[in-house]
Amino acid sequence: MISRTTVEETDRLFDAYRACHEQGFIPIFVDDEFDSRMLIEACVASGMRVIEYTLRRRDADTMIPWIRANYPELHLLVGSTLDDERILARAKKRHRQLLTLAELDAMGVDGFVSMIGWSLGSIREYSPNRIVAPMAMTVTEAFQQVAAGAQFIKMLGSDLDLVRRCRAAATFDFCPILVTGGMTTERIPEAIGAGAMIVASGFDLILRGRPKDVPCEEVTDVLKQYLDVTKAARKKAWPELARAVGGDRQAWLDELPHHHPF
Repeated sequence: MISRTTVEETDRLFDAYRACHEQGFIPIFVDDEFDSRMLIEACVASGMRVIEYTLRRRDADTMIPWIRANYPELHLLVGSTLDDERILARAKKRHRQLLTLAELDAMGVDGFVSMIGWSLGSIREYSPNRIVAPMAMTVTEAFQQVAAGAQFIKMLGSDLDLVRRCRAAATFDFCPILVTGGMTTERIPEAIGAGAMIVASGFDLILRGRPKDVPCEEVTDVLKQYLDVTKAARKKAWPELARAVGGDRQAWLDELPHHHPF
């Protein structure tokens, strides 16, 4: 059943949506050896307002409610979500940290990201109140999921040709694309040039080669580099949108180079 959307929920949804967009780069908490709380502290110190905490991370079931309680202003997207409870229940026998969409929704997370395409029914149920960013492997899948309410479509950095096809002239700029996978500071400009609106990287890549006890200050500096590279690439690709950052809501929406639900 589709839940009733309150004014407060609508305002937070838009704030989360705009924060994702204007931040441009989203760090992903994957299954690595770095201290979760230190990474969150570094994200906040770098000026980030949005993070993605995946269900692959073995402490996800305890850290997600902890983040909501201790960082209420931080927009929390949950990655590696599954929208089929029967499949999730079987997977949970080996991956105890898994949570259902209903459980995550009750915790007050701001959105869901998935390595798998969601059913259109699930998108219609959750997108009125939460960011929904499912995976698409074809232009048609992307179109159908955006039409159902998905605010972003996740694509892989290994297939930037799909990104370009989704941004081709004949698609009339419908697709808001989030690219993950291999997004180093060297590759981010290429992905944004291909048509990605947002890019994201896991801390296993962001901090590759660094010890698990890397200082928070060093992580903060690395995250700022990712933010700066992303900002510069987006300014080059969409100068009008860059000028609208921080401005009037409607003026900013009018500059988005893709479909939006507001």
